[in-house]
Amino acid sequence: MSPGPTDLVNAKELSARAAVVERHLGQPQLERVTEAGGLPGTRIDARLRFGSFEGRTTVDVRVTGVAVLPCQRCLGPCECALDESAMVMVVRDDDEDAPGGYEPFVGTPEQLSLTALIEEQVLLALPLVPMHEAGSLRCRPNAEVVPLRPTSVAEPAVKAAAEEKQTPFANLRDLLEKKNER
Repeated sequence: MSPGPTDLVNAKELSARAAVVERHLGQPQLERVTEAGGLPGTRIDARLRFGSFEGRTTVDVRVTGVAVLPCQRCLGPCECALDESAMVMVVRDDDEDAPGGYEPFVGTPEQLSLTALIEEQVLLALPLVPMHEAGSLRCRPNAEVVPLRPTSVAEPAVKAAAEEKQTPFANLRDLLEKKNER
């Protein structure tokens, strides 16, 4: 999805005014989040406070909302609450450093995509393994799963293997005694 005209802003101008911009985005507007598994029902609220540091454009980004992702236990939709903040400095290429504890965001300050900036922070806030909370009614472990145990045929083999347990230094004393006898 290419950025629309209202998505592109002059961040330099906004930082000169210390402007605050708010955006409310849903799953259809968050293409990269959808590619990362985002499902319908995802909704994000973002607050961007523009500023400058050493003459460079900065943005204090705060994203809150809910990302709906597939649960890794039951594969059903799982709502994950998001609340992420970051201090970002807009840099023109990957080689530029962002001093002062700012995270670099590659973009053009004169034509900055707000959706791309918001989406970057949402992606950083997503859980690595989304799951319903333990004991959730939506995601209960299958009660019919029975842990595997050795069958009666395999039990003697398991016992025999346990009896044949080797210890790495069991014969060390014998070897040392033989060496001393020589």
